[in-house]
Amino acid sequence: MISSQSSPGWNAAFAGEWDNRVMQDVVYFHGTYRYATRESLELAISSARAVLVEDDASEADAAWMRCFVTRGTVLTVNLTSRVDRFSAAAVFDTLAETAIEGAVEAKLGDAQIDLVPSGRND
Repeated sequence: MISSQSSPGWNAAFAGEWDNRVMQDVVYFHGTYRYATRESLELAISSARAVLVEDDASEADAAWMRCFVTRGTVLTVNLTSRVDRFSAAAVFDTLAETAIEGAVEAKLGDAQIDLVPSGRND
C-alpha cells in the first residue's frame, strides 16, 4: 500500500538507492478498482478530490486525477507522472477504501514500489 507513513519502496526510490535508468520522481500508476455501483465510484472520486483539497494540494498537484478513466462501475488508472507521494497515498487509499475489487500498483522503472488493494479499512 502507498502510505503517508514510510514505505521501503518509496523511501528507497526517492532516496536515490535505485539506479539512474529512470528519473526518480516519475512514478507509473496502473490498475483498476471496481465499485458496487456507479454512485459508489463517483463518491470515491469526489472523496479523493476532497482529500487533496484538505491537504492544500495545488491545482497542478491535483490535475493528475483528471487522467482517471471510468466505465460503468470500473475506475482505470494508467498514469505516468511526477506526483507528490503523500498526495498519491491519500488519493489511492481513499479510492481503495470503498472499492470491492482491484488494486493500483506504483512502479518506478521496473520496480514495484507499492500496491494499493481494494477494500482498505485501516
